[in-house]
Amino acid sequence: MHCYRFLLGREPEDPADIALHAKAANWQDLRHAFINSAEFHQGVGKELTANIAAIGQLMGEKDNNVEVRCTPEQLQAMFNGIAANWTKFGETEPHWSVLTNPVFFQDTLQEHLDSFFAYGKVDIEIALNYLSRAGLPATGFDSVMDFGCGVGRLTAALAPHTREILGVDISPSHLREAAKSMELLSVTNAKFAQIKTVDDILGLGTFDLVYSRLVLQHNPPPIIAAVYERLLGTLRPGGVAIVQIPTYLKGQKFSVTDYLAGTAPTMEMNALPQHEIFRIIQQQNCVTLEVRECTDLRAIEGVSHTFVVQKQ
Repeated sequence: MHCYRFLLGREPEDPADIALHAKAANWQDLRHAFINSAEFHQGVGKELTANIAAIGQLMGEKDNNVEVRCTPEQLQAMFNGIAANWTKFGETEPHWSVLTNPVFFQDTLQEHLDSFFAYGKVDIEIALNYLSRAGLPATGFDSVMDFGCGVGRLTAALAPHTREILGVDISPSHLREAAKSMELLSVTNAKFAQIKTVDDILGLGTFDLVYSRLVLQHNPPPIIAAVYERLLGTLRPGGVAIVQIPTYLKGQKFSVTDYLAGTAPTMEMNALPQHEIFRIIQQQNCVTLEVRECTDLRAIEGVSHTFVVQKQ
């Protein structure tokens, strides 16, 4: 039922069709059948691809007016503002704030909740492929961090691959929902922690795998840089971080002073220039295993990358 509603945008017409699809060997085969159907490509698929940013765009851009350096006091002031905004999201629309699709608003969430967590499994399957391609183990970890865990969408998907997983967020309201999600999904090896400063990250322990997706982009560039640096600082020798970060937004200008003097958008979108990201990777004694341009900035002229790095 959820595949019909979410992928085809309609209710199933014939019960026999449901019975046929129910015979799929697993959810991956079921997904493959739907997204490769002519109906999907002519309908919802066409709408989605129309809004996906083209790979390799903005190659002619010359300016990158993004200020990254700031004082510790300025960094904390920005952090506090972001935390306040996301705590409100967690109290009103926690699932929609994670995946901004209207079907995940509270009034329609229950009928789409399975789809919400199913997409988390897809994201993690893709992430673990980075490790396999690098000749590294893709499961059987001792400790994993899901940074910006929200309501636990990716925490639940990562949990089967590790002895223990720590979900980390700045929003206590999201973390309360995440704990409920783990109980609902019978996940028993997950713990959660709230951070109140970027330096709190370094007190969370050390990890074999750090994962973060669709998170850092909602922070000002100085916070993106500070958080990424500390995330890499939690890696054990040989540990890997898989982190998605926008690296360019057309027309973006960021000034720390102007940002703090104004009113930040409730859900903002920011990028951190690639040269800053590579500086942090080198500074934290990591090597880059793979960088993949991705299509996360839909309906926005920008470039986003997933960085896969390993602690030496």
